[in-house]
Amino acid sequence: MKFVIWAPIYNDNSGGVIVLHKLASMLRDMGHIALIWPEPKPSRHELKSLCGWVKLAKWIKFLIKNFLKKRRINTRYDLQIAKELDIVGAVVIYPEVVAGNPLNSRCVIRWLLNKPGVINGVKEFGGEDLFFYYHKHFNDWELNPHEDRHLNVLELMTDVYQKTNDGDRKEQCYMVRKGRNRALDYHDASAREVDGLTHAELAKVFNECKYFICYDLYTMYCRYASMCGCIPIVVPQEGLSREEWRPEVENRYGIAYGWEDSQWAIETRSKLLENLAESENQGVDSINRFVDIVERYFSGKFN
Repeated sequence: MKFVIWAPIYNDNSGGVIVLHKLASMLRDMGHIALIWPEPKPSRHELKSLCGWVKLAKWIKFLIKNFLKKRRINTRYDLQIAKELDIVGAVVIYPEVVAGNPLNSRCVIRWLLNKPGVINGVKEFGGEDLFFYYHKHFNDWELNPHEDRHLNVLELMTDVYQKTNDGDRKEQCYMVRKGRNRALDYHDASAREVDGLTHAELAKVFNECKYFICYDLYTMYCRYASMCGCIPIVVPQEGLSREEWRPEVENRYGIAYGWEDSQWAIETRSKLLENLAESENQGVDSINRFVDIVERYFSGKFN
């Protein structure tokens, strides 16, 4: 099968961007054609509007800037950039933040990497779009009532996130990310802010600190911290219980929901590591199931 995945230019600090590119990489490695359509590259369909020409100007400026700095734009996975003709006969995968169908594809998948509308208010989807969710708490059960339409791809970066410090730890670090509208008063005044650090820099800090205070309720960085031996403390949201935050107990392994859960995080860290290794292996099964559903759903539209 041929897939074109709409995705922002690769960004090591965006979990959503990482998994979009990782999905393309895994599909390609499994024998499918998987190409990236990078934002803000406009399609021919978008050039029928003024907004499309504005996007074209941004895209040209981006290409010139990266050419002058000798930067490659096809991501750490060495993915190929899709051309206009590649859209023909392809299934296009959009994250939930994309409104409408900018590539004018006949076969559209929406991958819910967050609750629709939460990040940018977008809820403009097609009536025949096929929906998959990344986690159950991101799914919109009215749009997608099918529990088996679950597509979970992990990028553990085990070459970066490893425990290298078995000595004493005392410091705190903290991250805001999608928790920027919350009261930032859960960490010590001396805590180190880690928003915007590279993965290598983060792994170093996680190996120096005892606690990682996270104002973002749902982020892979909590698991990265635990992989480095740092105790992740997710700042609880008022009115949201521990079970409502993460209904499946295995998704709470190695992570504290508030200070009172810190011992739980320590005691279940080994279970988290085992679970992550198993989940990474299950990613291939998840993609095989995904492809099977896609083939059946869009049967007859590929010709």
